[in-house]
Amino acid sequence: MDARISKNVKRSAGLAVIVFVIRYLIGYVGFLSFLKCNTWFDYLGAAGESISITVIIMALYDKVLWRINPFDSTPKLKGSYTGKLIYNYNGQDKRKTIKVDIEQTSFKVSVKITTNEITSNTITSDLIKENGEYVLYYTYLTNPSSQYSAQNPIQHGTCRLIQTDKNKLEGQYWTSRRTTGDIVLLRK
Repeated sequence: MDARISKNVKRSAGLAVIVFVIRYLIGYVGFLSFLKCNTWFDYLGAAGESISITVIIMALYDKVLWRINPFDSTPKLKGSYTGKLIYNYNGQDKRKTIKVDIEQTSFKVSVKITTNEITSNTITSDLIKENGEYVLYYTYLTNPSSQYSAQNPIQHGTCRLIQTDKNKLEGQYWTSRRTTGDIVLLRK
């Protein structure tokens, strides 16, 4: 299981237990005695309530709260970037300006690149810790504009990006058409 997913599953289970215990203890407070568990059905109902509360909290955590968690060292990549592709195809070095939008939750990262010829979207991605730094690996599929589809057909590619400072990503990519290159991105 992916390390981030495993960590979030453990967090969710721990939170569900804490919510259940709090719910159980609240039932024994005088003015909230209607929450008291007297039968197995009461306990099952309290467990269901605890799980529901945990699901809501973890959904909020996945979308928003993880970004402000001071104990989570995962780089916060979400945002819009502009940059350059410096690539080699058929022995020719070329440059292309790109626009990149990165969406990120605690579970996933998706990257959309737009150029004058194509858009590409993430098929799969993962942030992996290598030698003390996080590296974003993602695989993508291009979607060329019809006017460019003959010279730049649909292709698969993989990219490796490292956050070199808070507002800059740098890396390399390679494709099924044997195109290789470097990417430099600056956050807008």
